[in-house]
Amino acid sequence: MSDHLPSEPADKSTDEPSGKPSSKLPDKPPDKPYLLIGSNIRFLAENAIRHGHDIVTVDYYGDWDTLKLAPNRSILRDGDGVMSMLSLVRLADGIDNRGVIYGPGFENDIVALRSLQRLGTVLGCDLKSARIARNPDSLMRAAATWGFHFPETLMEKSRPPESAQWLIKPLNSLGGGGISFYKENGPEPDGPYIFQKYVEGLPSSVSVVSNGSDAAVLGVTTQILGDPDFGASNFRFVGNINPHPFSDDIIDQVTEIAEALTLEFDMKGLWGYDFIYNGEVTLIEINPRPTAGMGLLGICSFSDLVGLHVDSLAHETSDKLIDFAPARRYTGQARVFAENELTFYGAEEWAAMGARDIPENGSIIRAGSPILTLTASAVSYAKTIETLKAQAAKLLQDLETPAAKAF
Repeated sequence: MSDHLPSEPADKSTDEPSGKPSSKLPDKPPDKPYLLIGSNIRFLAENAIRHGHDIVTVDYYGDWDTLKLAPNRSILRDGDGVMSMLSLVRLADGIDNRGVIYGPGFENDIVALRSLQRLGTVLGCDLKSARIARNPDSLMRAAATWGFHFPETLMEKSRPPESAQWLIKPLNSLGGGGISFYKENGPEPDGPYIFQKYVEGLPSSVSVVSNGSDAAVLGVTTQILGDPDFGASNFRFVGNINPHPFSDDIIDQVTEIAEALTLEFDMKGLWGYDFIYNGEVTLIEINPRPTAGMGLLGICSFSDLVGLHVDSLAHETSDKLIDFAPARRYTGQARVFAENELTFYGAEEWAAMGARDIPENGSIIRAGSPILTLTASAVSYAKTIETLKAQAAKLLQDLETPAAKAF
């Protein structure tokens, strides 16, 4: 195990620091690793290793392929079993690093985001930017100021009118969990939530790198949401397809929105936003940190994502953006979720097929939990989705077969 990763955390306390995350670059020797931390951080770790960065990862699951990339601590293997962002912070205590890059989940937990400060210099959107960018009221005001589309949004005390379809959305939703169509007298989510007018169209996302004043769009993808062929429902995030089939038509619109949001919220480093495309681009939400879609862009191009992230924070001109994606070919990734509790096997087989986020052989996967992430490429958009669905069907059939395989 790396000297940068002690076998035991140095401090399990829950005390919060008085400071806040900062985008100032750390004054530390370059031989120390970057600490990548999030509910799932494999997507960024894979790209970082590809480009020669020294890293340590801390995440929920510590998957088989994640362990092959770099030293890792996971809640499932090393932690207290509580899948929370504060548990991740406690687990990372004592890891020496040159800077902390946070991923999915921290944008929904301001206390945990603030607590990252005790681990080292936090590289990315600061606490203020993350809070404002996740606030629906802020997005509505920004849309009015800059002239882009954002759906009508109501806070939880205001019941929506029956003249349109509405979504009920938990404010701390991660990966689309808990989002559903609003039904009068229907169940309400735990915690705070909003009502947002449903916009019909193609779910999509944009990956951006910015320095607080300038922004560059790294790529535009579509999203797969709630598809039952992957064991998902409602609006649960499944994956992305790159490139977006209408990318040529919308690149100017999505770039203008990225530039506006950068100036409005002082966005820095890698981040992204979700939108609906139906002839117009309608912003849905901002993710003020590296997004899962960037993992797909990372395998479709030679761009150094961590290098771009760090360069943008230093306001340096970067040569880390190489290209968008191979022309005339689509690549997709899709998570598959367990419909019933099952035991996973076949890690080597699925790795050879390009899968990611692969559990250890013999792992128990609870119903509703992700099994792994599939990857497929084809010359058409429809064929890419068809291939992903065929792989998902094979995976579920293999794992639900009573006859056990040796592992």
